Amino acid sequence: MFRDLAVAKRVLQHGEDAEATVLELRDTALRIDRRPVFDVHLEVRPRGRAAYRARAKEHLGRHQNSAWLGRGALLKVKVDRNDASKVAIVGAAVTVTPNAVVIQSLPPAADPVKAMQDLQTLLDKGLITSEEFEAKKAQILARI
Repeated sequence: MFRDLAVAKRVLQHGEDAEATVLELRDTALRIDRRPVFDVHLEVRPRGRAAYRARAKEHLGRHQNSAWLGRGALLKVKVDRNDASKVAIVGAAVTVTPNAVVIQSLPPAADPVKAMQDLQTLLDKGLITSEEFEAKKAQILARI
């Protein structure tokens, strides 16, 4: 397990950018600081190459939940340049257009508290700006 985390750290530092879609999420039953470690099955799409399937381990942080890793979620990942099977998850994919922000990996949440927690996670990881956070927050609050 710790070898997997060391590999992921190295890939995060030196890997090439790619996108991935979550195909399946499995709880490994392992815990680090009482937080779950997941085995994430992915379809990885590196730039200029064919898509392929791979697996990555993801340890949730203190203020995270697994909603952003749900089936169909779009993620930013890094891929080892020498071994494409080594993939590390950077975070949720966020697309910014001139007039709108689309947070692709947040599932439609019936629970606005959970949606706000997921949104806060994206902000904490630096994946969205505070302006994007406020815009999405207003949408979530409007649903209440």
